Amino acid sequence: MRKTYRPASATIAVAGAGLLGVFLLGDAFVRGGVVQGLLLAPWVLLAVWIIYTLLYAPFIATDESAIVIANPLRVTRVPWPSVADIRLRWQVTVDTVDGRSISAFGGPSPSRPSRVGRGAWSSVREEAERMPTAVRELEEIRSAWEEHAPEAPNEAITATWNRAVLVPLAVIVLWAAVAVAFGG
Repeated sequence: MRKTYRPASATIAVAGAGLLGVFLLGDAFVRGGVVQGLLLAPWVLLAVWIIYTLLYAPFIATDESAIVIANPLRVTRVPWPSVADIRLRWQVTVDTVDGRSISAFGGPSPSRPSRVGRGAWSSVREEAERMPTAVRELEEIRSAWEEHAPEAPNEAITATWNRAVLVPLAVIVLWAAVAVAFGG
């Protein structure tokens, strides 16, 4: 079963940027007409693309055979047998058995520690609820590694370009070039 980890704030930010982009493009089409809207569209889409690329596109995913680290431009797939350690300081870092360290731009990240009240925690459940989300998610990732590493196939570590980010960028750049050529 595949599980994806990314900050909840990323979803909120990209949704907000998308709504703002729709509003700005709608306004451009209504006030300026179709031609003006088409000439302005790549620049608004570029701003939304930047927010998407920096905040939403990076993630960490786990399944039965590997951990996938998707950074803004590269996606690295590390099979469980190739993982030497998974740690968290400022971001999740996967150390491999061949000595590489792969840092995740997205995924769990530590937050500011929460304040503890005057009294001691009354139960283990209450303590678990107060555990930072990043620590809980890192423990889930480490558990998946420990559970699946023995039976996962020992494949090579692969790194590819993040097509989900680069294909829209190519379309936006092409559209911007056409807008500059026709818009003067």
